[in-house]
Amino acid sequence: MKQKLFILVILGYACSSFAWISTAPAEKTYTFKFQLRKEILEIKRTAASYEDAFQSAAPECASYFRKNVFSGHLSEDQKLDIVDTCANPRS
Repeated sequence: MKQKLFILVILGYACSSFAWISTAPAEKTYTFKFQLRKEILEIKRTAASYEDAFQSAAPECASYFRKNVFSGHLSEDQKLDIVDTCANPRS
């Protein structure tokens, strides 16, 4: 029993000592261009991946177009236009 426990401890130590050591990915600047009607919005984000940068830029896009392109209460079609525009950047 002690021998099995000793082997398990040695194997556990060996596996952990050869574990992959990863470094944080280098950050890159991404530029997103959004166009709704004749209004063009360009947002630059620095992030480790395209997805992280996009997740940061999309809410800003929606807020911008909600305030600057449409005024007052938004119809369902206007909301869908904003979602469609901010979900499909031209980068």
